[in-house]
Amino acid sequence: MDFVGIITSHYDSKFKAHHRLCLSVLKRFGFGQRVMETRILMEVEEMISRLREQQGRPFDMRELITSCVANVMMNMLFGHRFDHSDPEFQQLITDMHDGVADFSLPLEIFPILRFLPHFKKLIAKARSIDRRIIKFIYSHIAACTEVCITVI
Repeated sequence: MDFVGIITSHYDSKFKAHHRLCLSVLKRFGFGQRVMETRILMEVEEMISRLREQQGRPFDMRELITSCVANVMMNMLFGHRFDHSDPEFQQLITDMHDGVADFSLPLEIFPILRFLPHFKKLIAKARSIDRRIIKFIYSHIAACTEVCITVI
């Protein structure tokens, strides 16, 4: 089997078509346009106002940074931002964090382990997290569809 690297790669018509497709999808999400910059600046302003509310008191910035980054992505995907105190939005962030934190490499390598009690619990927890995330996505598809229709 021949492995082709970036330098020795063949930039044929198939590559060029794939490249154009990727760029068009990224442009629809606002990549390379002022729209993306505006979304990020809006969250930066929110972050600055939240920092000022603390009035120099020490606090854990992880929650604030995570919420702001997630809000930029939600704004890209759904066309609107969420309030940082929105319990549904905070639950999504928690679910995403828990889903990544509970990843089990041994379970991926040895699927037979799924029958052991510890891994059964991990799988059940992952399924409930997946259901909540999917429910969140489906509940916000209407707003996304409305935004996509106006863009197209």
